[in-house]
Amino acid sequence: METLSILIPVFNWDCSRLLADLHSQGAALGIPFEIIVADDCSTDKEAVGINRTATARLEFCRMIELKENIGRASIRNLLADESRHAKLLFMDCDAAVGSSSFLKDYLSVACRAAVVCGGVRHPDIIPEPGVELRWKYEKKADLMRSAEIRGRNPYSRFTPFSFLIDRELFMKIRFDESFREYGYEDVLFGRQLEHEGVKILHIDNPLIHLGLEQNEVFLAKTEQAVHNAFQHRDRIDDSSTLLKHYKRLSKWRMRWFFRLHFHIWGGLMKQNLTGRNPGLKVFSFYKLCYICSLK
Repeated sequence: METLSILIPVFNWDCSRLLADLHSQGAALGIPFEIIVADDCSTDKEAVGINRTATARLEFCRMIELKENIGRASIRNLLADESRHAKLLFMDCDAAVGSSSFLKDYLSVACRAAVVCGGVRHPDIIPEPGVELRWKYEKKADLMRSAEIRGRNPYSRFTPFSFLIDRELFMKIRFDESFREYGYEDVLFGRQLEHEGVKILHIDNPLIHLGLEQNEVFLAKTEQAVHNAFQHRDRIDDSSTLLKHYKRLSKWRMRWFFRLHFHIWGGLMKQNLTGRNPGLKVFSFYKLCYICSLK
């Protein structure tokens, strides 16, 4: 019989509905389970209070509140250290379960692979004004997120947004804690799984991503992610399409051209990307120009 620890890092998000749905499904499984929420020193005290109340009301559920922000990789490692069951189900907090059998569907295939990725999808209608860039980017990416397509390149398509893993395996690999900010810690984790020869099974059991950032915030997070990719480029290498292009431009001695474009047109591109009708081609070009501008 499988036993399950559901591990959710939280920062500035009310996840009470997600917790209630997961708890209801967990109780219906008839197996030992727990839900652990770790708040990474949120600044939104109202959300913290709601989550604290929600976890206190639910059996087998608890909340850890950190006094300082330790980052995306470290908090996942901390959650694993606090867990006590054989299977770990990691998920981001800004989500909703995609079906009433979400947990059951994960556990039904748990014996087939040490790592199972359920996937992610996004609302069909833009949830609010000002999040056009993230929504457009993710909806285009959703077209390539079926289990069949992800399964063709299982390691490069790994995402920590929702995945099931053997606890013993996770404690051996863990997330690299040098990744404190947003971006590419998932790519490196996928490479570690590939290096260890770990089988990844991709299934269609998505979480619905709700937390779409405002355009300015998402662009700033993207810049941070590109900086992470640049800083760890020797370790990530060909697992990133952006780094593949960067490597090719370096070989052709063409980085100066894109660096010049960033210097001249960066402001106008930023204006487009933070407006109400951002272009995805502009977004791709911006990232390439931005990485070429880094030293």
